[in-house]
Amino acid sequence: MKKIILILTSVLLIICFSAFSASAADVSLFATSEGEQTEPNEPSEGEPEEKPDDEALPEYYSSSDLGWTTAVKSQSGDLCWAYSSTASFESYMLKTGNFYGYFSTDALDLWGTVHEDGEGWQRNSKEAGYTYISIGNFTSWSGPVTALVDTVRFGVTGVKYIDSSDRDGIKRCIMDYGAVTANLNYKAPAASLDRTAYYIPKQSEGISGHSVSVVGWDDNYSKDNFTGTFVPENNGAWLCKNSWGNNNSIGGYLWISYEDYYLFNDDFLAPSFAISDVHQIAKNDRIYQNEVDGATYEFQYIDEDKLTYFNVFDFSEQGDILDKVVFETTSKGAKYDVYYVPLDNNEAPTADRTLWTKLGSGTADYKGYICCDFDDLTVKPEKAAIAVELDTTDTDEKNGIGVSEWLRDAKKGVMIFKDSCKKGKSFFESSSGIKDLYDYYIIDQGDTNGGGTFVIKAITSGRGDVNLDGVEDINDVTLIQQMVAKYNIDFSDAQRAIADVNGDGVVNINDATYVQIDLFR
Repeated sequence: MKKIILILTSVLLIICFSAFSASAADVSLFATSEGEQTEPNEPSEGEPEEKPDDEALPEYYSSSDLGWTTAVKSQSGDLCWAYSSTASFESYMLKTGNFYGYFSTDALDLWGTVHEDGEGWQRNSKEAGYTYISIGNFTSWSGPVTALVDTVRFGVTGVKYIDSSDRDGIKRCIMDYGAVTANLNYKAPAASLDRTAYYIPKQSEGISGHSVSVVGWDDNYSKDNFTGTFVPENNGAWLCKNSWGNNNSIGGYLWISYEDYYLFNDDFLAPSFAISDVHQIAKNDRIYQNEVDGATYEFQYIDEDKLTYFNVFDFSEQGDILDKVVFETTSKGAKYDVYYVPLDNNEAPTADRTLWTKLGSGTADYKGYICCDFDDLTVKPEKAAIAVELDTTDTDEKNGIGVSEWLRDAKKGVMIFKDSCKKGKSFFESSSGIKDLYDYYIIDQGDTNGGGTFVIKAITSGRGDVNLDGVEDINDVTLIQQMVAKYNIDFSDAQRAIADVNGDGVVNINDATYVQIDLFR
C-alpha cells in the first residue's frame, strides 16, 4: 500500500496527500439515507459457496436478479463510501441467509469521525470519507449496525482487496459474496445521455471520487450504449448498484465499461474490496485489538523475507477460549504461522521460542484481512502476545503487515488520520531482535507525528456456549449439568473449557448457575 490519500471534497474533487517518506498508496475518500426496514431472516449457519477457480464463468450474472441486493438508496452528504460498503455487506448477508434489515450508514458515518480523545479520522459527519473507514468499522466489530443491534450482531473476519488485473477473480468474488465495493473517477459528461452507462479513460486532470457496489456483469453489453464523452473499444460492462436513488430507467443501477480506467484501479482509488467472511457474534464472544480503525498503511519498512509481528493483549480479567486470529497484510502468497506468546519480565514478548504455542499456519491467498481459525486454546488470565510470522521468501511481495498509522495532507499540513500508537502494545522481531514498535517509530524513523499499531486481532469464544452453536441458552445449561453428572457423552476438551464459566478449573453446578443468571439478566 503506497501512502497517498485521495480526499473527496463536497464538490467531489479528490486531492492527493502523502505522509512519511514512503512512496504512496491511494485511499479513496467517498460517500447515507436509510431504506425501509424489512423483516429479518432466521440466522443461518451457511457459509458463502465459493466457486472453484477453474469453473467456467457465465457471460452474464446479476446478484440483483437473484434477490441478493437491497433497494437502491439515495445518499445524504458525501457518503457514497458508506452506502456502497453497507450495500455490499447487505448483499453478503442476503446471499448467506442472514439478512436482518438495512445497515445504518448514519452510524457508520458518525463512527468514522474524530474520536473524543482527538484520534481517529479527522473528518466531520456527512463529509467525504474513505472505504478504509468501512473496513475498520466492520473488522473491529464496531459495526455494521442494524435495528436489531442489541440482539443480533455480526463482525467481519475476512476482507479481500480487489486485484484490478484479475477480471475473473472479481467475477468470482461477486458470485461468492454477492457484491464487491469499488471506487471510480466520476465525471458527469462521461455518463450516457440516459445515465445508465459510464466510461472514462485515463485522465490527467483531478479525480472526482465516487464509490459503488458492483453486483454483476455482462460480457456482451454493447459499447454503443456509452453515449457520453468517451466510447470504449469493446463490449462488456460491470453492473453497479449506485446510491443516487431511482434516477434512471434501470432503477438507479449503472453499467460501467470493463475498459474504465479507474474502476478497481488500486493505483488511484484503493481499496476496492469484498467481504469474504462474517462471524455471528455470540453473547460472550470478545475481540481483542489495540486499534479499531483498521489498516491505513502497510508496515514494510524492514527489508527481510521473514518477520514476526506481535500485539500484546490483556487476558487477565478472566481466562478465555482463544478461537481465531485476524490480521491484515498485502503480502500475497506469504506463508504465515500464528503463535500465543508469553511475556518476559519487561512485559515484552519473550524471545524464547520454546515457550511459544503454535496456533495455526497457512498462506495469505489474497491481499486483505486474513482469518486464521484453529483448534481452540484455553488461555490463562494473564497478559500475553499474539504473534504473526510472515515468510515472503517464495514470493515477489515485500514482507509487511497492516498498521493503523497516521496520515497527513501534505499540501495543507493537517492530519487526516491520527493513530492511537502506545508503548508496549505492538512489537516486531527481525534479525536484530525484538523491538517495541512505538520506539521504532520515534528512534529509528524520527517520527514526531505519532506511530502505528499492528492490525492483529484475537477473537475468543464466550464461556457458556457449550454446544458451540453461537448462542448461550438453556441447552448449554443442560450440557453443563450432564458433564457434572458424568453422562456418557463425548464432550470435547474445548467444550469442557467453555463449560468452566467461572474459570476456576472445575466444571460443576456453579458453572450452570452462572449461565442461568446470565440468561435472565
